[in-house]
Amino acid sequence: MAVVGVAVAFGSVIYLASRGLALWLAMLVGTIVVGLLPPMGMESFGAALLEGAFSSLTLQLVVAVAFISGLGKAMKENGDLELMVGSFTSLLRRPKVLAMLLPSLIGTINVPGGAIMSAPMVEESGKALAADRTTQAAINLFFRHIGYLVYPLHTSLILISELLAVPKQAIILYNAVPALVGTAAAYLCFLKGRNGAPAARSKQGFLDDIQRFLLGFSPVLTILGLALLLNVPFYLAAAAGLLVALLRNIQADPWLSGLRQRLKLLVTSWIDYKLALAILTLMLFKSVVEVSGVTGLLADALLRYGIPLPVLVVVLGFLTAYILGTHLPASGLLAPFFAPLFPQAALVPYTSLLLISIMLGYLVSPLHLCLVLTNQYFKVPYNGPLKRLAVPIFAMLGTAVVQVMLFLYL
Repeated sequence: MAVVGVAVAFGSVIYLASRGLALWLAMLVGTIVVGLLPPMGMESFGAALLEGAFSSLTLQLVVAVAFISGLGKAMKENGDLELMVGSFTSLLRRPKVLAMLLPSLIGTINVPGGAIMSAPMVEESGKALAADRTTQAAINLFFRHIGYLVYPLHTSLILISELLAVPKQAIILYNAVPALVGTAAAYLCFLKGRNGAPAARSKQGFLDDIQRFLLGFSPVLTILGLALLLNVPFYLAAAAGLLVALLRNIQADPWLSGLRQRLKLLVTSWIDYKLALAILTLMLFKSVVEVSGVTGLLADALLRYGIPLPVLVVVLGFLTAYILGTHLPASGLLAPFFAPLFPQAALVPYTSLLLISIMLGYLVSPLHLCLVLTNQYFKVPYNGPLKRLAVPIFAMLGTAVVQVMLFLYL
């Protein structure tokens, strides 16, 4: 009965979220379903809710994700995004390189549907390379999201890292090889044999372009430096990076008036409170599921059918993200489910495989906002770019599975 109940809970979250219900509400419904299971009891349910809501991990995750959600809008407001892109284009110039790296650069700014920001840039590079519009759409989609696998500020990487107690650097290290294989496959499928004239270099000069790029990227560099090099707690590093973005390029007179206006915008419109609330309810769900003890029962039931664990990870990770059309709830749902299944000795490669499977399912989901906006911009049908993406996707999944096998058997 408990196994059936938790399966219903997982299924209800996926169904409700895929039908357009706010993610935090869908997670709350799933949490209540698990809490009503017979083995749980109201006392245990209440204790699990309190633990999930007020644990230091929950509070730090909510704060960090809230700050990161406001960072992209702050960098757009202060001109850093424009400065980054302009200097980056002047530095690299080559259409092939720009087609691959500009979407990835824009991807560092956490804006929902942000692929629409890089689409015009990919279009310009694509025209110079004589690429058709379907190929341009595939380039924009793939290269915007491939960097997420190795980007320390990516919300799902942060969440999975914390939920499974795996260092971000370790996940990034294992994600690097599949990401490189996918990039090589995408290059061969989309760009091999295409050449175009270099873009014009800016009048400022090479060193000035580097300085301008570093200035524009300084809020993100602040977070990366503090969190990865100095081991500052991630939520504090995120706060410092956001503060840098808020203080840069204030043109108002008096200066304090401009800062107050930005702080007001940060609180009223830049921070994505729904995303922060989704993190909170994900943590409630995780806490209740762990206390119920039913994930181990469900996992044992699935494994009794003889399904190899790598296959289970790939299928559930890909399908859950594909159905939901977003990666964060898939990560929050599946991390506690797989936690008792992943052998401790192979925890890092399995975590990498789970994240890659989730990201690839999300990439091709018809509910994925970047996919919808990209197809609309380039005026191509849904299945057009997907056919071009098939080879890189299978190459990445295959590489990630091979990594797990090599770790287990060598």
